[in-house]
Amino acid sequence: MAKATKSDTKAAPKKVRSARSKQARETEDELDLSPADEAQAALGDAAPSANTGSSATASATPAAPARRARGKGPVDLGSALVDALATSERINQYLLEHLEPSAWDTPAPVGKGRTIRGIVAHLHNVRVLWLSVSAPEIPAPAKVQREQLTLDDAKLALRASAEALGELVRRALAGGGHVKDFKPDVVGFASYVIAHEAHHRGQICLIARMLGQPLSQQVGFGLWEWRKRHAESGSAD
Repeated sequence: MAKATKSDTKAAPKKVRSARSKQARETEDELDLSPADEAQAALGDAAPSANTGSSATASATPAAPARRARGKGPVDLGSALVDALATSERINQYLLEHLEPSAWDTPAPVGKGRTIRGIVAHLHNVRVLWLSVSAPEIPAPAKVQREQLTLDDAKLALRASAEALGELVRRALAGGGHVKDFKPDVVGFASYVIAHEAHHRGQICLIARMLGQPLSQQVGFGLWEWRKRHAESGSAD
């Protein structure tokens, strides 16, 4: 039986790790692969250089109040955090919608031979694991068996676990920003979930390429189009 690797268990508390079933550990095996090529994305303007000649004057002058963008009110950061999770899930769905079905359960030709099906099952099962530990009062979907999971069933399972995670975050925000058995706070938890799933999306893209079924360049860029995926997720603007 393959052992769980550090990348999937590092952020999980001892209580979570001890509760993992044999199936959960098996789904957490990592590919022994290089990271997938990332789609090119604009990084924005570079920071302007400091004017050292006016540093003394600047330090003595009170900072001007921040200007609000015209026609826009302040951002509700709690709602924005929930929306970010929903957008990340929409990116997962977008990826699966454009995946060639033949790549779904074909083992990777290198590394440990993990399948895209196994990776997607792992994403869902880790969500369910956190729900059972950090918010057992929230109705959560059951874990999935990677050997039996179809592509259509995977999409449904991910939607269900994403909705439950969104509720976990909403309740944590209402209760002071803490998540049971996760440190430091709900913002860190949401960031952990998004980073973890983005990592595995990269693996999925790489396996598809190795299997001769690469995603198109357009789809590759689409994975980074946060504004479009945000709109598709149904999140409020």
